[in-house]
Amino acid sequence: EGFLFAVKLWQKFTHPKMYKEATGEEAIIAQSDVDLFKHSIEPLYKVGKLGALLTQFPPSFKNDNYGRQMLGAVAKAFGEYRLAVELRDRGWSDDASTAGFLRENKMAWVQIDEPKFSTSVAEDLPVTADFAYLRFHGRNAKDWWTGDAETRYKYLYSAEEIEGLAERVKAAAEKVKMLFVFFNNHWQGYAPRNANDLKKSLQLRFQQIPVNLEMMQDKRDIETGLGVKF
Repeated sequence: EGFLFAVKLWQKFTHPKMYKEATGEEAIIAQSDVDLFKHSIEPLYKVGKLGALLTQFPPSFKNDNYGRQMLGAVAKAFGEYRLAVELRDRGWSDDASTAGFLRENKMAWVQIDEPKFSTSVAEDLPVTADFAYLRFHGRNAKDWWTGDAETRYKYLYSAEEIEGLAERVKAAAEKVKMLFVFFNNHWQGYAPRNANDLKKSLQLRFQQIPVNLEMMQDKRDIETGLGVKF
């Protein structure tokens, strides 16, 4: 009761290179792929437990003809869901038309926290839907481009940094009806630790769910989030 799931769109749609490396096949998308993915999330959607569908594109996903066509295809194929789009290249935030497209399709522009580079998307992004989605990846600049899927996120936010993130959450909450906040710094259970830190900073009260942090000290991909409805 009161718990929603956020689901990430299948990497075949968003990360064709990773898909090919994992399967040995080209990521050629057909209607059957759309139907297959929709079928997989239908149980959550039917009972009202699908909070948001995260569409995360890699930093290599540029604001070019292919990028805009792909974004449009996702909006058309999955428009019935609450869509959150993570665009990570600066070219998207430098183009004012991006926000207009997302608003037109009621897609939330994911606000992210990660190491800052000249190619990074802007930190202060416009509100484009009636809900917001924030994702905190950590600030491990040293391993960001050279690390693997685990070491890249080896970063524990400090108490001072948590306070800064809390201010971002408060600012976003004032503009939307629903807010999703996720920590993706999943190295050895850092994400649930920082999620709990943020909860305390925001003075939020949730139903207590028993969590054994010792079981999370391995390197599994555990992304931890808070969902707040206003």
